[in-house]
Amino acid sequence: MKFSDCLKMAFSDLGRRKIRTVLTSFGIAIGAMLVVLMSGFGQGIQKIAMDQIKQMDTMRIIQVKPEQNSSKNSKQNKSEFKKIDNTVLDKFKGMKNVEEVSASIDTQIQEVFINGKEISEVNVKGSNLELPIFLNSQQNEIKLDKKKSKKYGYKPIIAGEVIKQGDEDSVLLGQGLADKAGIKDYKSIIGKNIEMRVYLPSIPGLPEKEPLIINAKVSGVVNKNYDNGKNVITASSKTAAKIQQYYTEEENYMEEKGYNNISVEVNTTEGVEGVDSSIKKMGYVTNSQVESTKTLKTMMTIIKALLTAAGIVVLLVASIGVINTMTMAVYEKTKSIGIMKAQGASRNNISRMFTVQAGSLGFIGGLFGGITALVLGFVINRIVVVYNIGGIQPGMKIIDVNISVFVFTLLFTILVSVAAGMVPARRASKLNPVDSLRNE
Repeated sequence: MKFSDCLKMAFSDLGRRKIRTVLTSFGIAIGAMLVVLMSGFGQGIQKIAMDQIKQMDTMRIIQVKPEQNSSKNSKQNKSEFKKIDNTVLDKFKGMKNVEEVSASIDTQIQEVFINGKEISEVNVKGSNLELPIFLNSQQNEIKLDKKKSKKYGYKPIIAGEVIKQGDEDSVLLGQGLADKAGIKDYKSIIGKNIEMRVYLPSIPGLPEKEPLIINAKVSGVVNKNYDNGKNVITASSKTAAKIQQYYTEEENYMEEKGYNNISVEVNTTEGVEGVDSSIKKMGYVTNSQVESTKTLKTMMTIIKALLTAAGIVVLLVASIGVINTMTMAVYEKTKSIGIMKAQGASRNNISRMFTVQAGSLGFIGGLFGGITALVLGFVINRIVVVYNIGGIQPGMKIIDVNISVFVFTLLFTILVSVAAGMVPARRASKLNPVDSLRNE
């Protein structure tokens, strides 16, 4: 018996028992629809998450610590100091895909007098003025965040100008610090002098150390959307080294310790992993979003697999209906089987006939379920965009169905149905012709 003859007979039998065919196919369709929808949903949220990560420009920044990167230290959970000076910074800048580098000595002062007001415990960021204080990626991310940039804009300096090489005696005030000093008009503080005081607490029995007093001129005010714009004074690395030298009593702090806060900006997010690896090979500890991104991808893949598995479980449950339907079909065609065997039909012919019929049920259910999933996915995507649910914007798909998933689901549905129909088909092929002809 040819496959085409089996196919014609299968659809003829299914057409004669419409209600049973519809109910069985409906169960298969539900499973197929869920497989396609759940897989598409997992693919959609994964793609949206990764696209949003790529839009975060600060993902291009690698933080480098002045610490030794070695397996020995990691086992002992200890870190050894590894200096980062101007020579090392030049090596970072010379790496492939590196766009820019910024470096600073971060420290703290006890008091600062601004506009006649005393403010305690202020952070100082001593930047290398040969390098940019504000990286492009930071500015781009704030520019894209409309809520952040609505009031003060995205530019780092909201009054005055940035300090440059040669402005070692000038500083930038964070907007938050200026607010603490009661300054309403930020331009009014530009060109004014501030006094920074550094001292150590007095300890009984030990001589008191004279406080370090540093006078500086305000060159500009930093937007509070930036880290430098909070309770921070941005100064030169020379000024910060002087403060650290006071604390540590090291005469040549910059030569001995170098910088303690380094940011390496890569030109693309794709290039971050390579630069991160190169810096680690130099022996430094790094902190980037590379591992976080990998972890997120893994989690999204797991979620996608679990969602798809849920649909497959429903599909497997629906296969029980195929077994039931095919068992009934065998029972109803017992006499016909006897006649076919009496006319010379082999076991394989009988088995193939019922297997094709089971596969046809899977094809009908899988096709209907897949098409329904595509339509529902399109409708859901439209609704989500129109009502801006979850911040989904035009062009994004919360349900992203690949044609390969549709084809795989259809083939898998047919395969499951064929597998479910094999038991009744084998039973039909083993029926005795004489016993079959006696059946009423």
